[in-house]
Amino acid sequence: MEQFARTKRYLERIRNIYSGMFSSSGHDKDSYDDDVISFFIHCYHVRDWIVHLNTAGITAKQVDSFINKHMPLKICADLANGSKHYRLTRTLRTARQPHIVGKEHLTSTWLTGNGGGEHIKSKYTILADTEIHDALELAETCVLLWSEFTEQMKAHNNSIADC
Repeated sequence: MEQFARTKRYLERIRNIYSGMFSSSGHDKDSYDDDVISFFIHCYHVRDWIVHLNTAGITAKQVDSFINKHMPLKICADLANGSKHYRLTRTLRTARQPHIVGKEHLTSTWLTGNGGGEHIKSKYTILADTEIHDALELAETCVLLWSEFTEQMKAHNNSIADC
């Protein structure tokens, strides 16, 4: 599924941001922020692709039920909707609107020598209800959950085809 592949590419961007990136022209920390939020928008919208592709007869209600059983996906949904829409028209899946509360950017020029440039590692924390979550850990868990769900869909689809 194209949307899930896109989500995985954004996950890879977050991994790179966390592990550190080198730049000789400086870093645009706002772009890092955009990549983190974009991950959650794309990740939540895997839901829409599942519903609209409907290759396994899965309903929107079933997908929403799966999301609502898993706090990481509920946080993902609320982060996506909260960052994408000026005014929310949907009910929150969590008690309060999750948001990024911490951005840590560590810059080093130690390994770059006289050639210029810098190495930067970043980390993001998200507040959801009263819990603090690491953005990368949350993203990894969301992708794992969608992987499990899509595998269940495939197995369901195969069992129907066998009848």
